[in-house]
Amino acid sequence: MSLGTRLKNLRRANKLTQKEVATRLEIDNTTISKWEADIYEPNADTLDKLATLYDTTVDHLLGRTTLSDLHESLKRSAQLMKEDPALKEQSADSDTTVGRAFFGGADKYTEEEIEVARAAARAAIEAMRKARKQKE
Repeated sequence: MSLGTRLKNLRRANKLTQKEVATRLEIDNTTISKWEADIYEPNADTLDKLATLYDTTVDHLLGRTTLSDLHESLKRSAQLMKEDPALKEQSADSDTTVGRAFFGGADKYTEEEIEVARAAARAAIEAMRKARKQKE
């Protein structure tokens, strides 16, 4: 699926018109049309604004990840935390102000949501390390 198609699908899913998106981004509405037709692509700064507007990630917009990938990762992380209490303890002991480069900024999330994201990242890294060791 192309970037333009993803942008169009997300706009429609959010029940927005091209004009409404253009107004929120302070750009001309023909630009939205050209993005959705894959004539032009938004720059990095605008991709970030679009991700915030559509409550997703730039990686999702660019097709690098799907929302189901994120969901599966969170489920896997929760399972790993149940199996290994040390991971949960590490998450609780860490400084909550470090590494807050989340989707749209950490100020949009509760401490509990940030903790879940942090634990998910740790669990994903731990799972990757275990998989590497098994390959060796």
